[in-house]
Amino acid sequence: MKELVIIIGTVILGCLLFQMIAGDEDSLKSSSTGWMERSIEMYQEQ
Repeated sequence: MKELVIIIGTVILGCLLFQMIAGDEDSLKSSSTGWMERSIEMYQEQ
């Protein structure tokens, strides 16, 4: 259980560092938002 908490914490820390390094335009949040919008548009077309 302790190892799982450490792994999850490391992944979250890695995501936060990546977001800070990548900036606003290419951040993890904006890229995931873009994928979500594309997926919704694709389902709406069908």
